[in-house]
Amino acid sequence: CSSDLLLPAIDRFRREFPHVSVAVHRMLASQIPDELMLRTFELGMISFRPDPAQFRTIAVYADSLAFIVSPNHPLAGAERVSINDLGKEVFIAHNVTSPLRRKAIEAFQRYRTPLNMDVELPTIEAIKRFVAMGNGVALVPHLTVARELETGDLVRVPVDELEMKRVLRLAHRRQATLSYAARAFLRTVRTLAKEQGPPFYYQVERTA
Repeated sequence: CSSDLLLPAIDRFRREFPHVSVAVHRMLASQIPDELMLRTFELGMISFRPDPAQFRTIAVYADSLAFIVSPNHPLAGAERVSINDLGKEVFIAHNVTSPLRRKAIEAFQRYRTPLNMDVELPTIEAIKRFVAMGNGVALVPHLTVARELETGDLVRVPVDELEMKRVLRLAHRRQATLSYAARAFLRTVRTLAKEQGPPFYYQVERTA
């Protein structure tokens, strides 16, 4: 999930501040702004910008959409394919709506290509395993399959018409006075971005 990208920052933070407890909770992104307002937690990670009057957002990671297949799939050896070549593929979809999913559906409609989402699964992890078994193809955030692409369990095939980016952000209530721990964590994220560079970065987004 998208919180995985925070693991290097959490690792460093724990080394520097071993006395501070860290708890990462998973939930629907659409619920995060409400939970921030309820002060359930101080920082949330989302891929969209909530109301800038209510929330301060910091862009920390630039991710892209990946078209993935199993190593044995006929398209696995292709250097690049067109979206029009994907009309007969069975797509394994995530049954949670997201901005990336909507953009992908719109792209297939725009290029008048059928999008056969015959299988929907509840987690990205399940989608990855199902595709690796040879059961169709999928569109997932690159971040979520980086490990499998390195090991060769999955293959990413570039599709020009599906070159989509998403920005992951840390958000907190604009009126909130962040705790010492939260401020220290943001400093850790900023330092990590400075040292490692893209796709990590640290940019406070303007209100306008």
